[in-house]
Amino acid sequence: MNYFNLKDSNRIRIVLLTTAGLLVLATLLFFSFRNTVLRRIINSKINLVEQRYNLDISYADARFKGLNTVSLVKLCVVPAGRDTLTTVDSLMVSVRPIDIIMNRLRFTNLTMVSTHINLKRTGAISNYLFLLDSRKETPKADSLRGESDYGARVAVIMDALFNHIPSTTCITDFRITADLDSNRFSFLMPGLHIRERNFTTKISVTDDTLQSEWLVAGHLDSREKDLNLSIKSADDKKLRIPYIQKRWNTTAAFDSAGLMLTFSRGKDGISHLKGDAVLRGPLLNHRRISPEDVELKQSEIAFSINVDKSSIEVDSSTFISFNETGFHPYVKYTLRPDKELVIGINEPEFDAQTFFNSLPAGLFSNLQGIKVRGNLSFRLHFQMAFNQPDSLQFDAALRSKGFAVEQFGNTNFTYINEPFLYTAYENGEPVRIFMVGEENPNFRRLDQIPDQLKHAIMTSEDGQFYGHNGFIPDAIRSSIITNIKQKRFARGGSTISMQLVKNVFLNRNKNITRKVEEMLITWLIESRQMVTKDRMLEVYLNIIETGPLTYGVNEAAHFYFNKDVSKLTLAESIYIASIVPRPKLFRYSFDEEGKLREYLAGYYSLVSGKMLNREWITQADYDNLKPEITLKGPALQFIVTDTIPSEEEIIPFNKL
Repeated sequence: MNYFNLKDSNRIRIVLLTTAGLLVLATLLFFSFRNTVLRRIINSKINLVEQRYNLDISYADARFKGLNTVSLVKLCVVPAGRDTLTTVDSLMVSVRPIDIIMNRLRFTNLTMVSTHINLKRTGAISNYLFLLDSRKETPKADSLRGESDYGARVAVIMDALFNHIPSTTCITDFRITADLDSNRFSFLMPGLHIRERNFTTKISVTDDTLQSEWLVAGHLDSREKDLNLSIKSADDKKLRIPYIQKRWNTTAAFDSAGLMLTFSRGKDGISHLKGDAVLRGPLLNHRRISPEDVELKQSEIAFSINVDKSSIEVDSSTFISFNETGFHPYVKYTLRPDKELVIGINEPEFDAQTFFNSLPAGLFSNLQGIKVRGNLSFRLHFQMAFNQPDSLQFDAALRSKGFAVEQFGNTNFTYINEPFLYTAYENGEPVRIFMVGEENPNFRRLDQIPDQLKHAIMTSEDGQFYGHNGFIPDAIRSSIITNIKQKRFARGGSTISMQLVKNVFLNRNKNITRKVEEMLITWLIESRQMVTKDRMLEVYLNIIETGPLTYGVNEAAHFYFNKDVSKLTLAESIYIASIVPRPKLFRYSFDEEGKLREYLAGYYSLVSGKMLNREWITQADYDNLKPEITLKGPALQFIVTDTIPSEEEIIPFNKL
């Protein structure tokens, strides 16, 4: 019995000694050849990147320091035939030996010294745009593209953020300099330290003569998939975003910013992004947005975004707030099998005064300072299949409860009920000032304007004028469909009410936010009946542009036909109606034989047919109408017969 136990014991001892010897030998072999293995792995990775992006990547030395620290010296990245993109004096990372053996690199600690990223662009030639080339993606990304799994793409990005940034990182002397078409700016980060996933740093930003100090701090938790990030100024001044001032003549600044982000992926493959992004004291200035600085006290988005294989969804729990108010949007963009976009907002009652108080300063100058009472509610539904634009659904409504205007702000919208001075603008510059009232010899009361002219213009511009409350959702829907089909802004959905507001209160403002203010003022005037429909139409017909420095229908009658507006025929009335959408189009109205061009003949038929259907003209009027007129006024000297109007200029007639 003892003999067999001794024999087994000897066998075990031999096995253990052999295993230990093999481990020692493997360790000796590893330490003897680990630098060779390391360089082979690095070179293989470099070769892949060089081939994919046509780069020249070099380094002076790569070796182990200590047990698991890898050192890379004098790393340099140069795009073929371009300026150097990146240089790194020294880079050290900690890796596990098993990762080296398995031909992979995963880092636990990172130290970088003297890194310089140099961005240069002159026209289409640059040393960095290749990075944005979608045709040069990683194999993993290519496979995701084939699967069209957008949830997986998000997961790859989040994995790189949370799992591939070492928990302990020390970066010193990190610089980014840019010379983009002679627009120069730079970022200098003296030191970034990440310890236990917490980080803090100072960034010096230089944009020509502008200099600022940014304080950046945050926390990155790979286990919980959480990111917290904050940016603020080191000297309590607004942080201005570089480059865009010279590039787009735009000023964008803020007091501080913050981001909280949490990522998770469910068993169903859906990627979930939740968090909160906030800008405190944002400021924006661009002439196409507003002639003044646009400022908010605070803008915040509490977001919940879901990304699956074929769609991106902004959940209705998302809340976008500005100043004291906000709304819950729902957005879903589906890419497969067919592209579809759904947008929805359904805000029940909210305080009206809080809403008007929250409108950004610098955007809604006419409404600034307005005092109201009561509540408002808003609903929006938009749904469109990109391959079937005619199926587009659109519905929007702003409703009120107990609402009243107690005090106007900068503008009293009822002043147009009395005679007033009107200023006409072109390209933001005043070109004429005249009285809209009896003391103006060209002013005509509504009852002095022929019904056939009023009805022709209403047919052309807004046939439901007396029946709507300022807006026609179907007209807006039709204009959106037309613009989508033609891939340009070919048609508007404005009613006469909206055109009147634009011309009287917003004529000088040519910016992208004017439409929002236009709709708010139109809603106030129509819903509170501040101005009667008859007075609105009367003012509109006396101020609309109808030719070069020609305003109102009576001036138009004299300019084209050398007669008073009361003497116009049906054919002449329809011609003036054709001028309203494009006042300068009249120059191309006639061919070389002095006849109206063919597109206007079609316009006559369309307008008169609609007028007949509405019983605004008789059957005899319709039967006897011919698209024939004779110009007798000053317009004759402007007519051009050897040029055909462009499709863009004819398009307005297609809206009828």
